[in-house]
Amino acid sequence: MFRRVLRYWAIALVIATAMTLFTGFQTNMQFVLRGQEMRFIDSAAWSAVIWFTWALLAPIAVLATLRSPLEKGPTLALALVRQLLFAIAFIGTHALIATLIMHLDPKRFSAPPDVSDAFLMLLAQQAHWALMSYVALVLMVHVVIYVRRAQHEALAREELRTQAAAAQLTALARQMQPHFLFNALNALVSMLEEGSPPQVFTIRLADMLRTLLHGGDRATASLGEELALVDAYLEIERARLGSRLRTQIEVAQSVAHCRLPAFILQPLVENAITHGISRNVDGGQVELKATRQDGEILIEISNTCAAANSEQAAESTQLTIPNCRRRLALMYGAAARFDASFVTRNLFRASIILPGDAPGALQAT
Repeated sequence: MFRRVLRYWAIALVIATAMTLFTGFQTNMQFVLRGQEMRFIDSAAWSAVIWFTWALLAPIAVLATLRSPLEKGPTLALALVRQLLFAIAFIGTHALIATLIMHLDPKRFSAPPDVSDAFLMLLAQQAHWALMSYVALVLMVHVVIYVRRAQHEALAREELRTQAAAAQLTALARQMQPHFLFNALNALVSMLEEGSPPQVFTIRLADMLRTLLHGGDRATASLGEELALVDAYLEIERARLGSRLRTQIEVAQSVAHCRLPAFILQPLVENAITHGISRNVDGGQVELKATRQDGEILIEISNTCAAANSEQAAESTQLTIPNCRRRLALMYGAAARFDASFVTRNLFRASIILPGDAPGALQAT
């Protein structure tokens, strides 16, 4: 705010200097044409008092107008009243300050000896001019306000058009990319030997990508759907790690239809392989078990881990834990829990505990 006022005063001083020279010369020429003698220094001094007093008050008028602009609507009448009061204050204050300055040298400015008489005389001489200058200031400020508002609205409209175009391109890309990707994978499958490991790998990759892309809008999924994605992911990892990756999956049929936040299990299995199995030269084992215990549904993902990598594995898992807990809380509230910790130095386990009625809890979701 202080810098803005200084900038306004600087502009007002430049205007006041130019107008002092112009009106001082004009007043001097009027006296000369009437055959009267007037020194340019005297006419310039009169103009300087008028214009530099105006420069002192102009930024205040600008700020007052910015705080209470004239806008259509129920506040218009109140804004007009405020502007009228601002104008009266501006005219009176301008005349008073100019009168006090001129009374420092009343002979030069031909001012009456009484300050009140000098004030009334100057007010009568300059009130119309002060009013016009105030109106000009108000109009100029409103022009700046409306121009800036139009520029802002134009930028906003352009940004909306850009966002709309980007959204259309993204939508088109989402429509084209899966088709292109699946067509390319199907073409690759047809090129490979029937039943060969590369062909099986490619098919599993296509299945996993299809699940991820087509199910991206789902909020929830059944445990069976989650296990299908995990199985596809493990098939891909087996091709990469070979015999280093050993898996064991045990899921009770009675819990296969329980609902989970979509895509919650695959990241946990991926985390177990990335930070537990792949860093170990000898590999390790990942176990996934889902059973009913004490009226609750218990889903456990365990992985072996070398003691040297246990600290790094713990740090990496800390990023996954809050996300899993939050997603389960959004779905089941306090009825669901998520725990993750080392059972031993070489065994890490993540556990999801759901309420016993989870199979039908969010069936409509």
